[in-house]
Amino acid sequence: MSSDNEKRCQFPDGVTIRPDGVNELDPCFYEEIETVKHCTVHVLRCQRCGHIEIEWERESASEPDEEEG
Repeated sequence: MSSDNEKRCQFPDGVTIRPDGVNELDPCFYEEIETVKHCTVHVLRCQRCGHIEIEWERESASEPDEEEG
């Protein structure tokens, strides 16, 4: 997660890219930093504005894999 002092990536002012004609392209370039196995993912959408949040929780019986560094 980024701190409050950091701004998210942005396209230049006035530039919007919608590859499918509807959804705006995210200008961030992501790299995978962790894979969590044996968990439940919750995708939440605000009923008022439509903002999406993603939460997850580890399943109670799972332990981190020893083979992962």
